Amino acid sequence: MNDITPHKIKTGGDPRTLPDYAALRDELNKLTHPARPDVNWRYAEKLCLSLFEQNGVELQTAAWYTLARTQLAGLFGLNEGLTILDALISHQWGALWPQPVHARMEILSSLSQRLQQRMRSLPLNYSDLSQLYRAEQLLTGLGEVLQRLELKHLSQLDTLRTLMHNSAVRLENSDGINSTGSNIQPGVVLPATMMNDATTSTRDYAGGPDEDTPESSAVKWVYVAQSEQQPNVEVLAAVPTPVKKRKSFVAGMCTMLVIGIVAVWGWQFLHRPDPLQTQLAASLVPFPAPLSSEQLDMLRQQTPLPEDLIAQTQQQLAWLDKLPPDWNITYARKLTEQVQSLWPEQAKPLVQQWQQQINISVLPVDTMNGWHEGMTQLRALADKLNALDGQRGKYITVSELKSQVFGMLTSFRQTVPVEEQLRQLKLLPEDSLQRQQQVQQAEQRLRAQISTLAQEKQRD
Repeated sequence: MNDITPHKIKTGGDPRTLPDYAALRDELNKLTHPARPDVNWRYAEKLCLSLFEQNGVELQTAAWYTLARTQLAGLFGLNEGLTILDALISHQWGALWPQPVHARMEILSSLSQRLQQRMRSLPLNYSDLSQLYRAEQLLTGLGEVLQRLELKHLSQLDTLRTLMHNSAVRLENSDGINSTGSNIQPGVVLPATMMNDATTSTRDYAGGPDEDTPESSAVKWVYVAQSEQQPNVEVLAAVPTPVKKRKSFVAGMCTMLVIGIVAVWGWQFLHRPDPLQTQLAASLVPFPAPLSSEQLDMLRQQTPLPEDLIAQTQQQLAWLDKLPPDWNITYARKLTEQVQSLWPEQAKPLVQQWQQQINISVLPVDTMNGWHEGMTQLRALADKLNALDGQRGKYITVSELKSQVFGMLTSFRQTVPVEEQLRQLKLLPEDSLQRQQQVQQAEQRLRAQISTLAQEKQRD
């Protein structure tokens, strides 16, 4: 065991100021470039390893590392990356960069989509079954953690897990060799082709990595979760030992495995997510949008679909039907009260700005009183005309009648009912500018009415 030299890597912070991060981001941006230039995956892998050593392990670089290793080593590389992600998300969620939950979900959902594309182009055979089992197991564990955080759907990792499961089922049902079961690996070995000099940045590679560098070297970097006050990631450089030391080496590795398992259990108990912190983060997550037509076509080709999809959709529709018209304003008010309670001084500008927007959006006083004033004048005229029926010689002049009718029309024009606006909308031709303006006016009136309703309910 004296041949193993430990190299500890802390949980990483914001890496965006590092040159290697900028180089890695530019390299991976080729995936979305219109010209679709080839990505130098070996160079991307070296940049990830350099960032792990310089800055530590954080979610964005770990996701990019997972994608790079999958491109270079297939399922084995995928499991290396998933093991890192599992340790980060399961035991270091509170200290993870980036902190915003929506940014984390964008990273995971983008990674899931890229990995699905890679898996569909990856040739599989019976020797890959154990790696498929391992990948499905890791994704299941990640899904359970995200489910507790109420973020499973946003991550889209369950779709990737279903793809792994279906691939394994197809291999099992194919004619040929029977499945021998899964070969679960307890840790992950990180390639260290460029980490012999800890002070050297991969920016020195300029045009990328040396193409003749072998994929595996004599030094391997082993990822192990540590049980310390500050969540860390420990990487051990394991130098190959002679055959005569094989027994002691195996015994030492077994001891490390036991210590690692105990450490993971300890971290899971001591650093389990705070339910209140989880609920606070979930209250600020954007509402998930329904799948697009392209995503639906992709999902339709995958089997099996959830059997309770219809029942869940029915429950969601029933929940939406019970929401009051002003639910968005009520929800926004609760959010402002929440942040004001936690950060009273810092939240004052935000709360004042939101309250001003609500006050501006309510119905003006003259608009609210217009219909009432017109009806009052109309009733007064009707009462006056009725009173003249029993009095001979009493009459109302045309000039006086016109004056009162004009006052009524003026009052009624101040408040055109939404029903009248909708009636006029039906008479306008589609795609006309006047129709678009009428729609905007109707929406503005409805929003003003709902804001006024919410304001009155708040007074009760």
